[in-house]
Amino acid sequence: MTARKFCGFDVNGWRDFAAKNWRSVPGEEEEVGPVEIVPSGPLTSVVNVGDGERTRWIGGAQADAAPHGLGGGWGQVGAAGRRVSVRKLLELRDDDVTKLSSCFAGSAQGASHNILSIDEGPDGVETTQEHLLEALSFGKYRNSSLVWRPVLAALYAIEQGLVLEGQRVGVVCHDRRGLAIQHLLIRSARGVLAPERREAAKHAQSDIGYENLVRAARNAAIGPDGFTSRTAHRAIARSVGKAALGIECPPEMLRVQNGDWETLDLSGYDAAASLVGFQHGLDLGGCDVVLFETLTEGTLKDHMVSNLEIASPVAFTALPAQAVALGALSAARRAGDGAPIFFDFLPRLSTIVFGPEGATNFDLIRPEETLEAGRTYRSPEPASLAIPAGQESVSVYLRKEAAPPPRKATVKIGLPLKEQAAVSLWVEQKPAAGRARILMEAPSLGRNFTVEWDEADEDARSWAEIIESLKVNVSIPRRLVLPCGMHPWEDSARSDGMLCLLQTEPFRNDPDWDTLAMKLAQRPFGQYCISSDGHFPAEIVQEDIERFDLLTEKALDVTRSRLAGGTGPGTEDNGALKFLTWQFRRCPPEVATWLVDCIENSERSHPFVGHQASWILVYQGLGRIMLGDYIERRAMEVLLSSDIESWVWNRQSACMAFLLSRSDTAPTLLSRVDVERLAGRTIADFRRNIGEEYTMFNYAPFLLAGLLRWRIKNPTALVSGVDPLAADFLAIIEEVEADLVNRRRPSVNLQRRRGKILPILKDIKAELLGEGTNPDLLLDIYGAG
Repeated sequence: MTARKFCGFDVNGWRDFAAKNWRSVPGEEEEVGPVEIVPSGPLTSVVNVGDGERTRWIGGAQADAAPHGLGGGWGQVGAAGRRVSVRKLLELRDDDVTKLSSCFAGSAQGASHNILSIDEGPDGVETTQEHLLEALSFGKYRNSSLVWRPVLAALYAIEQGLVLEGQRVGVVCHDRRGLAIQHLLIRSARGVLAPERREAAKHAQSDIGYENLVRAARNAAIGPDGFTSRTAHRAIARSVGKAALGIECPPEMLRVQNGDWETLDLSGYDAAASLVGFQHGLDLGGCDVVLFETLTEGTLKDHMVSNLEIASPVAFTALPAQAVALGALSAARRAGDGAPIFFDFLPRLSTIVFGPEGATNFDLIRPEETLEAGRTYRSPEPASLAIPAGQESVSVYLRKEAAPPPRKATVKIGLPLKEQAAVSLWVEQKPAAGRARILMEAPSLGRNFTVEWDEADEDARSWAEIIESLKVNVSIPRRLVLPCGMHPWEDSARSDGMLCLLQTEPFRNDPDWDTLAMKLAQRPFGQYCISSDGHFPAEIVQEDIERFDLLTEKALDVTRSRLAGGTGPGTEDNGALKFLTWQFRRCPPEVATWLVDCIENSERSHPFVGHQASWILVYQGLGRIMLGDYIERRAMEVLLSSDIESWVWNRQSACMAFLLSRSDTAPTLLSRVDVERLAGRTIADFRRNIGEEYTMFNYAPFLLAGLLRWRIKNPTALVSGVDPLAADFLAIIEEVEADLVNRRRPSVNLQRRRGKILPILKDIKAELLGEGTNPDLLLDIYGAG
């Protein structure tokens, strides 16, 4: 039987080690058995060698010795792009895996089983795990797995006889920003001892973190002049990593930009000199043994050990720098023998299901679950959900214990369902193997779906709040908030973005108000320049805000001049007014007053109303910008005091729909009589489209859904069997549905509108029946428009 080769990798970018159970001697056959440690670093890199098609990346000790990427003194070989730090590759997570794979190839290849260490916390998130596994797969490393760093330290301790069965072991791992503290239970399984991990490590930030140590050593190497082109070669000197980690650091010869040589001497540098004692924040209570894992050496390590021993309630053991790599080798050997490596908990993953008592939590991964590493967990019982008839998608709420806040995922089904369909939801996951697979199966459709956590929308509410909101038998559609984003601010292939316009327009005597207003009104990828609540994207800097405010002041001046009968640039049309109203709630309050005044004086000519189409801007602009109790109340009074029966669909109906859907206070201003009158108007707006192309249908569902928000004041409003208005609405919806479904030879445009309108009508019907489960109804209606 051929002896098997095993390898354990500790590739961390600070100081890498590979531990393998074979030795390669040039000219001789490999000798399997002896353990060999292959070090590289400190501050390891990968370098690009060769040119053209023969270029390749190498890592490990070969990269340490190579002159590639060490500066202009080495000619073309020294170009900066030829060297990339392993830390950068680990932290970016989305870089080309060929580079990351070369980190391992430079140390060891050919093992039958490979184990790689993975940090706990921010440096070991699921995306990092997937990136590392992809790199190992690319390098054809067979039977590769990731194991948590504290677990590998404990495995080393088991091999050395430092811990016993039943002991609770505290493992303190030195990491990028300080220390990670983990508690492990040593248990016996199938005749061997293995660590059990029951929770995520806790982190204590400190100035002893590797990042801080490297920064301090690099500053010492660069000198008082700081980082410049003349000191760049010192910043990447090998001495920096040695000095940072307390490793013996003899003087180093460096090649400078012009090809000369200089000596960098950090032999007297004391990395421990500037560090303070660390005696707090270490949760080690209840531990029988405490292990300290660090890549440092010498007086620096002694300094940390002496301070940490004070904080430890029990015996304290400092491990050698190679301990994690040796623990990984032990894990690889166990994997090859089929022995348990460790037992891990899986972060709790939950969804929401609906039962006899309404909405309840359902754990797809239970909090008490523990799993042997390398095995796949599958939810013992799937969550049962239902997709109502008529829907093209199903929404699933998810909560990950390790990744708050909760999220709402939307899974597209395809064509609207003809009848309700049952679906099952479950999870598959391996410990330290990337993201859990959230799977959905719909047997009646004969299809399976994957629920994507990363594509789901975050919900700021707590899990309990979400469940409570879904428990309410009579739901209230959430207030509509139209999002902002950077897409309209940035240039596109068709037009300049708002950022570009702000470079010139604020400084012109006659800004191009139509272009500016059009840019504000655009919503590429569903994002406006400004949200309907009047907020800018977080990325917009103060200088651009000030330029935008300058334009706003100019637009106000132009509009004031028009109202006063003045003439001049911009006063000939509503361009400036249009620019102001598309700022939504960021629009200055006096504009709303002007618009209400215009509506009140509708019998007389007004500067804003040059022709009948101008009323669309007046009414819809007022609905967009409404903010503030007084002016909102006044606008509602003006609208409600008018002849509602004579409203125009894209004027008064649109304005009232905007107010009711985007404000939490506007619905409370309605009386029962107001609701009944508005219900009659809404039904008329629905009916006028029957038999037509539904081009005048946009605001009718908005107005109906806005009336549903009267439930803020009257919780049983518009509920079938309680409020007779609900039956009137259900009847008109069914008329519209019948018209859309049974229409013979519908136009292409009507077919497209039909596909958007029918799911919305289903959701509105569910709300009227007291079965609504879509709090984002208004946002969906807006999207369908």
